Amino acid sequence: MRMLICGAGSIGIYLGVKLHEKGHDVKLFGRKKLGSTKESIIIDNKKFEIPKKLFKIPKNEKFDFVFLTTKLYDLEKMIKSIKNSGMKYSVIAEIQNGLVDTSKYKKMLNKNLIPVCVFSGFNLSGNKIIVKATPVGWKTENSATGKKIIRVISNAGIKCTTAKNLDSMRAEKTIINCCLNGLSAIEKKSFNLLFRNKKTRERIEKLFYECHNILKQEYNLDSAEKIKKRMYKNWSKLNHYSSTYQDLVSGRKSEIG
Repeated sequence: MRMLICGAGSIGIYLGVKLHEKGHDVKLFGRKKLGSTKESIIIDNKKFEIPKKLFKIPKNEKFDFVFLTTKLYDLEKMIKSIKNSGMKYSVIAEIQNGLVDTSKYKKMLNKNLIPVCVFSGFNLSGNKIIVKATPVGWKTENSATGKKIIRVISNAGIKCTTAKNLDSMRAEKTIINCCLNGLSAIEKKSFNLLFRNKKTRERIEKLFYECHNILKQEYNLDSAEKIKKRMYKNWSKLNHYSSTYQDLVSGRKSEIG
């Protein structure tokens, strides 16, 4: 199948490489991070060939799948570029890191933009992608299109399953992001070190309860204690620096400033 990854940073390159290894015709569209990569990359101590790189949006091409892995602040610009490119595609999905309202893009694209929420950490360091997976994996909606996405991603060796209440899971991931991402950047510490230190652990818990109290008004969330237990199980031992920290260290624009 023909596939296009738009916004090929850490996650996009990872997804593209894994799909390419399975024989799909993959193209990576990106800029700074993609431009700095060589012709191969190391993932989990294994060498992978990088798919074809593009630095301009392809015009009038047909794809079976288009995956958007761009930062949130570039999402609308990317969608407009796709709309104006004359591109045709069967499925378009956005790889998300939490709650993103994509309803307004349906009219722009004349097609549903399917959310895929990632519960893992990624870091492109030199010519190596470091993946910090959690037991949750990747989640998408329980629909016919969602199941197509699951088959493709799962066959590439990435854990991806449906979620009965995807919005609630995305809200839960947003809580985790609010608790850890900014703090990791401010303290210059990995998640496991944030939890290990009493002072930062107390800050995490204060942020956690505040976020839960806000989001439970709109989403059908589990109790605070259940979600907090999952947070500790999935994230407290993860030796991973947030993407916000990675953006600040590299001088890139971050999603929170």
